[in-house]
Amino acid sequence: MGNTLQDQLLKTGLVDKNKANKASKELRKQSRQQRNKKETAQPTAQQLKQQEKAAKDRELNLRREEARKQREIAGQIKQLVEAHRHPRSNDEDDKPFYFDNKGKVKQMYVSAETHKLIISKKLVIVNCNGVFELVPNEIAEKIRQRNPSLVIDLTKEKPSSEDDPYADYQVPDDLIW
Repeated sequence: MGNTLQDQLLKTGLVDKNKANKASKELRKQSRQQRNKKETAQPTAQQLKQQEKAAKDRELNLRREEARKQREIAGQIKQLVEAHRHPRSNDEDDKPFYFDNKGKVKQMYVSAETHKLIISKKLVIVNCNGVFELVPNEIAEKIRQRNPSLVIDLTKEKPSSEDDPYADYQVPDDLIW
């Protein structure tokens, strides 16, 4: 009984050898296709781990790329500020200039000439790593394009109404209540 049905049919002459080979090839082909379907339909645990690892690697690479871009932008801003900052004087006749930075009132001692340049908006205050520097307006715009939170905008003056009795009087910017 070691003979298969195919062998028995060949011996009796009901099937020729070519048809038997063709049938066995078809059978192997079908079994191979079924195995492939099973493998693709249900990924193994190892394949799942590889997919998870690949997703984590992509996310980590995105974070690294974003951090690299942030460091690059910070370096560009630092170079711009160092190359174009307005020189400071440490004279005793310097007066404080008060400005608002993220809800806190900060002060910077400046000369009278520098004070006029700030008021006329020819110089702009920039926060460079916690140090406030004065740079020309054009450079401040370049910094604003890279990181707008570092440029400190002075309060905008409200247009005065026609019947304001105090319109002719200038209010000092360092007025303390």
